[in-house]
Amino acid sequence: MNLPTSRLLLIVLSCLILSCNKTDDEPDPTTGTQVDIAVVDNKVNSLMSTYNIPGASLAVSKNGKLVYSKGYGKANTSTNELVTPAHRFRLASVSKTFTGAAIMKLVQDGRLSLDAKVFGTGGVLATDYGTAPYNANLLNITVRHLLQNVSGSWGTATGGDVIDQNPSYTYKQLLDWIINTRPNPNAPGTIYDYSNVNFCIAGRIIEKISGKTYVNFIKDDIMAPIGATQTDISGKTAAEKKVNEVSYYGQGQDANFVYNIAFPRRDADGGLIATAPDLLRLVNAIDGFATRTDLLTPASITALTTPSAVFSSYACGIGIWSAENLWYNYGSLPGTRTGFMRHNNGMCVALLLNSRADPAAGENPFVIAMQDLMLDLVKNGSYAWQNIDQF
Repeated sequence: MNLPTSRLLLIVLSCLILSCNKTDDEPDPTTGTQVDIAVVDNKVNSLMSTYNIPGASLAVSKNGKLVYSKGYGKANTSTNELVTPAHRFRLASVSKTFTGAAIMKLVQDGRLSLDAKVFGTGGVLATDYGTAPYNANLLNITVRHLLQNVSGSWGTATGGDVIDQNPSYTYKQLLDWIINTRPNPNAPGTIYDYSNVNFCIAGRIIEKISGKTYVNFIKDDIMAPIGATQTDISGKTAAEKKVNEVSYYGQGQDANFVYNIAFPRRDADGGLIATAPDLLRLVNAIDGFATRTDLLTPASITALTTPSAVFSSYACGIGIWSAENLWYNYGSLPGTRTGFMRHNNGMCVALLLNSRADPAAGENPFVIAMQDLMLDLVKNGSYAWQNIDQF
């Protein structure tokens, strides 16, 4: 049967388009099933074996697609429950990236300014905490100073990070005590000093502006729009574990502190739990790439990833590693070590562990080994990542 020339041309063009878009060795992104990559699994298992880590969850994305997602080891060593990608882990300080993104969303929506003063008349929190009159350094702290850890207060070099002191205090009692008794020795913007207190205060700003609890704003306004449903706040005790949350295992002196951290009070600085795929959903929603719709505008992402003038390696709840062309964040608490990386080449990785090497015994080799593993996963072009999307 002879086909009209125009119809024959359409068929040829369709075949050419299909052949350009998909090859026989690239599974359909909507139906492809993950094939495990032994060399990747061996590297994760080696890290766990070397440093006595019971369980881990890994998620890897390439150009906006979740191309690898796998659990390793035990979620609970007593019951032999195996880790799956659906298991949730304490994120520790990776929570700060969520807080930074939440503040940027409020700014983007016109509800807040990064350069707004935090305390005093006209400040976002005004006189909600502590007793006025406030000193000049406290009065000059802005929202941006908090997120960049340049408030001049409450870090190791500026009086000590006291986030875990008085664990029975409410947020109100804690911040009253901090503002009334802890020094503000440096002018804001003049010194970088990492502090959990900065992000605790940022969490209260989110609550005041949004009218929601911190965790509900994160759930409703940050995670739900990107299809992430497994982010929540951590409980303090083992009995307060959430559904599909792993158990945590302290090594050495850490064993005494795994289940007595001041959760859920440590929400905005280190209190969130999530799966590795949900963490990577957030990373992909703020990565600035065109391959997946971002939650934040380019201007908001620029603000999120712009460091202070006094420290070029930390922006607004996110680390900047210029030499490696990536953004990142790490979290560490007794029984927990977490991290993510976003590379300029379009690769992103999230790795969550339910233990860490004992800091008192020297954890640097462990920290470097975990970092090197994530670097390898985003930089090594030899891995046969499939053309699938498991988000």
